[in-house]
Amino acid sequence: MRLRRVRRRAGVRTSSRLFATYAAASLIPVMVLGAVMWQGYRRDAAEQGRRQGLAQAAVIAEMAVAPALDGADLNAGLTGTELEDMRLATQLALFNGSVLRLRVRGFAGQVVFSDDGSTGGGVPTTDPDFRAATAGQSRVKVIGDHGSEVIRVVQPLVASASGQAIGVLELYLPYQGIAAQMRAQLTRFAQRVAGGLAALYLVLALLAGWTTRSLGRYAARQEYHASHDMLTGLPNRAAYRRHAEAILEVAARDGGHGAVVLLDLNRFKEVNDTLGHHAGDELLRVVSERMRAGLAEGDLLARLGGDEFAMLLPGRDVAQAVAVLTGIRARVAEELVLDGVPLNMEASFGVALYPEHGTDLQDLKMRADAAMYQGKRGTEDIVVYAGGATGHPHQWLKIQAELRHALERDELVLWYQPKVGLPSTEINGVEALVRWQHPERGLLPPGEFLPAAEHSGLIAPLTEWVLRRALADQAGWTATGRDWTLSVNVSARNLDAPGFVGYVAALLAETGARPDRLILEVTETALAGDADNAVRAVRELGALGVGISVDDFGTGYTSLSHLRGLPISEIKVDRAFVADVDHDPQSQAIVRSVIELAHGLGSRVTAEGVETTAIHAWLVEAGCDEGQGYLYGRPVPWPQVAVEPITERSLR
Repeated sequence: MRLRRVRRRAGVRTSSRLFATYAAASLIPVMVLGAVMWQGYRRDAAEQGRRQGLAQAAVIAEMAVAPALDGADLNAGLTGTELEDMRLATQLALFNGSVLRLRVRGFAGQVVFSDDGSTGGGVPTTDPDFRAATAGQSRVKVIGDHGSEVIRVVQPLVASASGQAIGVLELYLPYQGIAAQMRAQLTRFAQRVAGGLAALYLVLALLAGWTTRSLGRYAARQEYHASHDMLTGLPNRAAYRRHAEAILEVAARDGGHGAVVLLDLNRFKEVNDTLGHHAGDELLRVVSERMRAGLAEGDLLARLGGDEFAMLLPGRDVAQAVAVLTGIRARVAEELVLDGVPLNMEASFGVALYPEHGTDLQDLKMRADAAMYQGKRGTEDIVVYAGGATGHPHQWLKIQAELRHALERDELVLWYQPKVGLPSTEINGVEALVRWQHPERGLLPPGEFLPAAEHSGLIAPLTEWVLRRALADQAGWTATGRDWTLSVNVSARNLDAPGFVGYVAALLAETGARPDRLILEVTETALAGDADNAVRAVRELGALGVGISVDDFGTGYTSLSHLRGLPISEIKVDRAFVADVDHDPQSQAIVRSVIELAHGLGSRVTAEGVETTAIHAWLVEAGCDEGQGYLYGRPVPWPQVAVEPITERSLR
């Protein structure tokens, strides 16, 4: 209690000092603002006085002086009559005090008339104002000491009859009346400004007091927000790392054990896209509460971002961790209603155990992440990292993690390799081949990352990205008049995934692409053995009008009965048989058999890996329908795919 009172008194002193500092700091800009406004208004008032003097001088020159000197030659001096006319014309202005001194001068500077009869004095001919007047410009200036200022106007004297300047008129006008008017205006302005600035300062002072009272509450909120997710109230990524590392450090010292868990919600994106982000936010709040209710005191639950969460379960072995997650999975799967739509959500869990799978948090998260995406293939919702038993290269963990971010950051690119008709060698279609523009390793070929994607849940979003981007590119080349078919590779996991056929159908409808111009290439092994889901997906895709191609034919174990019952539009002969078909009798026999088999099934044949003109000639003679390989073109972005006949470029 005493500590709390001490903290409260310290807080009051801090607030008081802060208020005083804020008030003083606020006074400075207010005073500067007032000074700037005052100086600006004074400049404006002085300028107004000069404009008034210039206007008054123009009236005197035009109404009094110019008519009296009409026809006069100032270089020769004024006649007696002209002098008398000038005195009569100017005496009223002099008598009334509206003019204090008047001189008429020639361009050479000689005084031909002055109100006091003198022939000397006045503005020197070297003065910039005099030179400006001889050049046809008027100059006005306030001169004299404070309290005895006068307005001096030096301007060209224009004859009424000719409209030409005949000399220089030098006038000295009273400034005191104008100064008094300016002072009155400045006084009123100063009173208004002072009142406004005082009110402004009072408002700033009140704001300072309110601010100091709010800063304490704000600091507490900031401290909370810095370590918690604002949507769900769970610890955020930074707080999870801090707490988890502390727990792991204690476990390493005391021989403790436990589990690090990563999870995300399946089909969360569909909820966001269908019901809107407000429904997605509400879903995250509900799921967070359900997961929190399934954990014991001492367990750690955090939201890492999006629909991704992390847990740390101290003191749990593998069976206990799986039991906890099974309960949480059941809670998450309970029906909830969003915007009148009943939903049953599912989650995928990846588990890494410490110290079995590591003691470093980053390593454990990578292993849990790999296990989670292994489970997202649809086999299991809760997957424990299997270590070396998975048969994955160690670097796949890093590749899978980086590839997930590559999809989010749009680091993937598509290149296309032409497929040409035989014997014409005209381009009939192109095959989409994905590349990864890695920020550190440069452009990576598919062999560097596709195996890692195949063994994780990344293959699904990767294939979806390729399909969407490739169909967009196809729209581009179709608009330029190129009616090429588009071939896209899909994996056995794609065909096995529920909803894949529906996704393809929806994407075709969305993009307006013709189904018969899309060919999905599946490997021979995807159709071998007990692949009921894949066979069903192929039939449904064929019913949509999408072409199906069996890729790398001859390397797998496909039963001919499988091919007989499927809508296969193309069979691609593997490059292993094509590479030496121009001179190896066995390869020739195999390729001829495949061509005859395919034609008997009503399918066309495409030979892969055509690199020489001799192979090209043999394939033409054997009746092969299409060829693909470096002879016809390497993979490039689609605008670079050759449009001239291949024969003109590479077969001559």
